[in-house]
Amino acid sequence: MSSSAKKSTEGNEGKAIEALRRRFTKIRTDTDVSDMFDFGADLLELQSAEALAFHYELLRDTGMDSELYDWLCRKFSERGDEAEDHLLACFEQEQDPAMQATVLQMLGTFKYRKGQRLKETAALARAALASPHEELRCKGLWVMGWLGGTTDIAKVAPLLANDPAVANRQWAASALMQIVLNRRSAAPKALECLRTALEAESDPVALGGILVAVQEIAGKKFGLSSSSHEPPSEEKLQAALAKAHRMFARAA
Repeated sequence: MSSSAKKSTEGNEGKAIEALRRRFTKIRTDTDVSDMFDFGADLLELQSAEALAFHYELLRDTGMDSELYDWLCRKFSERGDEAEDHLLACFEQEQDPAMQATVLQMLGTFKYRKGQRLKETAALARAALASPHEELRCKGLWVMGWLGGTTDIAKVAPLLANDPAVANRQWAASALMQIVLNRRSAAPKALECLRTALEAESDPVALGGILVAVQEIAGKKFGLSSSSHEPPSEEKLQAALAKAHRMFARAA
C-alpha cells in the first residue's frame, strides 16, 4: 500500500471511530437491543490498533448500561488472537485494579475461544489470588476455576478458609468445584479442603457455596440447587450440612 493510500485508510478509520464515539454517547445509558447489536457489529468491523485501543477504553466506562457493558466485553473477545495479546499487554500496564479484574475475566474466556496464551492467563490468575483488592481476587478465583489444575487447589484453599470477603469464600468453593469438573482426579484433594472449610465456616452464604461444591463433586443429593443465585433457606442449609457431615464421617 502506498503512503498516500495508507494515510487515506487511517483517516477513514479515524473518522469511523469518532462516529462510533458519538453513537456510544447516545446509547451508553439508554440502550435499545438493536442499537447495541448494530454498534457491536460496526465496532468489530474496525480492526486497526487504534480501533482496538478505542474498544478497550470504552470498557473503562462502568457507568454505561450493564447489558451494553457485558456485550462490549464479549465483542472484544471476538477479536481473536489480537485481542488476547492486547489484553495481556494491558493487564501488565493497567493501574486500576477493577479494570485489571475485568481484563482477567475476559482473558479467562479465551479458554472457550481456543486462546493461544492461556498459560500466561492462568499465571496472572494465580498471582491475583494474593491481591489486596477483593474484586481482583474474585476474578482470579473465577479464572482458576476455568484454567486451574490439581496443584492450584493448594492456592485456592487459603481463600476458601480465610478471605475476608464472604463472596470470595463462596467463589473459592466454586473454583474447586470447577477444577474437579475439568479434572476428576482432583476430587480427593478438593473434598479435603472443603471438609476443613465446612467445619470452620459460619456465614450462611459461604456455607451454602461450600455445600453445593461438596454435593456436586461427590455426586450426592443434599437438596441444594447448583444454579440458584439465592442462598438456601436455613432449614435446607442445616439439612444439607447434616448430610455432608454424615458423608464425611462414613468416609473417615
